[in-house]
Amino acid sequence: MKVEFWYQLPVTASVDYIMKCALKAEKIGFDGVTHEDHFWVVRVGSGCRPECWTMLTAIAMKTNLKVAPLVVCIPYRPPSLLAKIVTTLDQLTKGRVMLIYGAGWWKEEFEAFGYKWEPDRVRVERTFEAVKLIKRLWTEENVTFEGKYYSVKNCTLEPKPYQKPHPPILCGGQGRRMRKFAAQNVDGWVGAVKLGGFKEYLERKRFVEKYCRKKDFIYGYAVRFNGYEVSPEDLIEEFKQYIKIGVTWINIRVDPDTENLELLDKIAEVIKYFKKQLP
Repeated sequence: MKVEFWYQLPVTASVDYIMKCALKAEKIGFDGVTHEDHFWVVRVGSGCRPECWTMLTAIAMKTNLKVAPLVVCIPYRPPSLLAKIVTTLDQLTKGRVMLIYGAGWWKEEFEAFGYKWEPDRVRVERTFEAVKLIKRLWTEENVTFEGKYYSVKNCTLEPKPYQKPHPPILCGGQGRRMRKFAAQNVDGWVGAVKLGGFKEYLERKRFVEKYCRKKDFIYGYAVRFNGYEVSPEDLIEEFKQYIKIGVTWINIRVDPDTENLELLDKIAEVIKYFKKQLP
């Protein structure tokens, strides 16, 4: 069973520092990198937030890493535009992109950047409709669609994705409705829990499995921790549990953001161990 290890890029850092982290992640053996799709800086002087897709494109052009947002906020872009962004990057990278989506959660960010804040139910429904439309745009020659939240008329998206039938689509949402939709409509789900949260992850995964009929469904695990508080040995034992139950995609986020270059040396030991142990 092949397991991929991905590194989540610093959230509030300069483009130059983020690029240095990506280059180092590739050097130590990560398969890919993720980046948050957030715009808002909480206060002046609290860091900068480069735009997700622009940053991922720059990294993809300088490395051989796979790239993905973790997670893309669906309400921030029309589905037709998002489909176009992803398929263009998929062509540029010859198939090194994934789409990991969510419904958005940060009310202050929505309002700060001029997006309408809607109830959870509406954002979730909007997300489901967008994902279905994106899949159609990627796989059909011409699409006309009139939905509750989105519509396209006589829309032809070219070029089509490099990956066939399309780039992997994974859900990054943790709610029951999001997980059920993912199990029935997309290619995978990423569960986000803290270190030591294996039992909670397992419960969420079993819920997904109840509705999933896809044999090659991707189960992902996203974890965030303080790099000074855990050892490589701790991480190895933690990740073994997830791999044992069929997790094949592990995303690692290391805090604090401003010291990732140093802390990646510690993570390198973990990557080296699993690269030797796994096929």
